[in-house]
Amino acid sequence: MGTLANLSGKIKAFFGQHQGLPESIANLALKDCPWLAVDFEFSCMDPKTAKFMSAGWIEGTSMGIDLESGYYRLIRAKGDLAQSPIIHGLTARDIAHGSHVKELFEQIIQFADSHVWVLHNAQLDMVMLKQLSIRLGMPLPTIVCVDTMQLALYQLHKTMSVIPTGAATLGACRERLDLAPALAHNALSDALATLELWLAQMHILDATGQTTLQELKATGAIKVFARPVA
Repeated sequence: MGTLANLSGKIKAFFGQHQGLPESIANLALKDCPWLAVDFEFSCMDPKTAKFMSAGWIEGTSMGIDLESGYYRLIRAKGDLAQSPIIHGLTARDIAHGSHVKELFEQIIQFADSHVWVLHNAQLDMVMLKQLSIRLGMPLPTIVCVDTMQLALYQLHKTMSVIPTGAATLGACRERLDLAPALAHNALSDALATLELWLAQMHILDATGQTTLQELKATGAIKVFARPVA
């Protein structure tokens, strides 16, 4: 039994997510958290072969969004890019002049210790980021995320037994909260749209912001990722 538990722990540490919040922030109130909304665009959805096409992020707090903090970069990529250039409106020239993916990785992990990240479907983006850390041979520091999709599913399950297809997309979640339609398939626009959604969700969940990250964990929306290098 101990061997199986150890193996399970190793698998979760390598590919999945850790279960515990860092003690330093577990009891931090939502109103006091600095947020970093993040979005990546990929060439495909296979973590082992997907290439990063673009990245966008933006900072905020419970008081609002810092629009000047918005970051957007195209990522240089070669080989088969599948339908990504068409979907994301990118040209071969755009992609050829993008930044190196290592530069993206080094820049974004600087926010690991200072911000709680906000993503819509965090599992997908963070697994991709983990695979990138493996390819680069660099550790992925502990990153605490709020997953707006998981929080939406948690809330939907309170009122319905079967969730309609598409009900948890970013657009559908925003529409239910009367947020304006947002431009899709642009990493920065999606990051901004996700942060707006989270601030609205947070207000509905706890208007005073007194709920802590540890308490929010019960919804399944808090995820903790890391990949230390042995």
